[in-house]
Amino acid sequence: MTATATAPVRPVAAPEPIESPLVAKPRRPWWVVGLNAVPNLVVFSILGGVMYVGHHTEWKLPKMSALMGTATAPVDDWCAEHLVPESSCIECRTELLPKLKPKGFCREHGVAECVIHHPELAQVKGEPQLPKYNTAQAIALVARPENNSRNTMHTSRVQFSSAESVTKAGVDVDVVQERPMLDVITANGELMFDPTRVGHLSTRVPGSVAAVFKTVGDEVAAGDILALVDASQVGQAKSQFLQAVVQHQLRKTTVERLRPIATNGALPQKALIEAESALQEAEVGLIATRQSLANLGFDLPEGLEDRASRALADELRFLGVPKNALALLPAGTKTANLIPVRATYDGVLVASQVVAGEVVDTSKTLFTVSDPRRMWLILNVRQEDARHVHRGQTVKFHSDNGDQDVAGQVSWISPAFDEQTRTMQVRVVIANEDGALQDKTFGAGRIVLREEPNAIVVPRDAVQSTPDASFVFVRDKNYFDEGSPKFFHVRQVRLGARDGQYIELLAGVLPGEVIASKGSNVLLAQLLRSNLGAGCGCHEH
Repeated sequence: MTATATAPVRPVAAPEPIESPLVAKPRRPWWVVGLNAVPNLVVFSILGGVMYVGHHTEWKLPKMSALMGTATAPVDDWCAEHLVPESSCIECRTELLPKLKPKGFCREHGVAECVIHHPELAQVKGEPQLPKYNTAQAIALVARPENNSRNTMHTSRVQFSSAESVTKAGVDVDVVQERPMLDVITANGELMFDPTRVGHLSTRVPGSVAAVFKTVGDEVAAGDILALVDASQVGQAKSQFLQAVVQHQLRKTTVERLRPIATNGALPQKALIEAESALQEAEVGLIATRQSLANLGFDLPEGLEDRASRALADELRFLGVPKNALALLPAGTKTANLIPVRATYDGVLVASQVVAGEVVDTSKTLFTVSDPRRMWLILNVRQEDARHVHRGQTVKFHSDNGDQDVAGQVSWISPAFDEQTRTMQVRVVIANEDGALQDKTFGAGRIVLREEPNAIVVPRDAVQSTPDASFVFVRDKNYFDEGSPKFFHVRQVRLGARDGQYIELLAGVLPGEVIASKGSNVLLAQLLRSNLGAGCGCHEH
């Protein structure tokens, strides 16, 4: 009987009971159902509240200052155009501070609402002070920037919410004042030695330099010997003069001896005539040789022709050379060929281009002597300014290095313009007695057209300009009164003279008025913004 192996039988898990849909679930308690519904009720309540608030606030979030309780003014009371509370905006609510009746454009001074003709417009408490000079005449002196008579920016006022806001905006104020000012024409120029008082000295004949007695910077007087030159032509001229003197003396003696004899008839008249003719030729030769020495700069004393030949030779050997100069000469250079190089006038030796032993000729400049007590200032005036320049006008010169300020008067005006630069040269004579000025100094010259001791001026940063007009901002005279609005009047002004710090106003303001200086560009920006009507939040607009 065969045994059969069988696999072990695993037990089969009983199937899970299938829940029948017909079988009813056990009901949850009512309080569990109510507890589960609470979160949904809370969410729907919040959404409903948000919708209610958004509907009544036109869906605009309040500012943080309102949420924190720090808002200073209601949103509805703010003029976004003029940046002040609308309830106190004098531009939107003109009844708060009515504007004066317009005075119109002043043709004489070129500004609107001219305070010179209408001083009641001046923002000063008390009697306004009018200009102490004829501003209309000053306006007509030169071409000045003009204002467009159709510009209406002066009809506006720039208001601030408080005095503190003016300070926070970076606006400083200054007072219109009086101070000396110059109306000038500016031109570049060069300060130089007077060319008529500058000497470029050289030797009269070729030779070699025997000695040099002066150096650069030395003061010299007219006639001072600067150097000695050893020139053979000088020795030849002296020899010719000596021969002419001797020959003249000989022929003169001959004539004097023959004249008594010829008078007694012991000598033919022909011989006397020939002797006298020879004497005249000797005199002509003597004159010619004397002139040759004079041409070399030697001054021959009178009566030299009557001296004995030996004495005359000694006199001629060192002619024109003083003994103190001879004492400085080195051994072997004391010859009869020496010729001095002399200063032609008082001055200073500004250049020396020679040393002892150097061979020189007439084309080489040995010394330059200048008289620094008088200088020339040459200005290059622009063509458009030339018509305002006249002889006798005062000129003030300031060097580029900043350490020289001098003054003089116009002495010469060129009749022609430079073809390339289109400028006209003007010469000014400058006194330099102390010698403090240097040659070839560049700088700027100011030709004074008008000098006003009581000019009405403001700081330069107080003036603001548009393409067709210039303005300043004048603080209202009641600015510090309690309850008074804080604002600035807009004034057209006419510009005049200026310097590095101030600018003259020939019309538009009066002394004593207070104007915005530093930060006045802030007022101009607000003025332009208001005129464009940007961002106006006023209910009336």
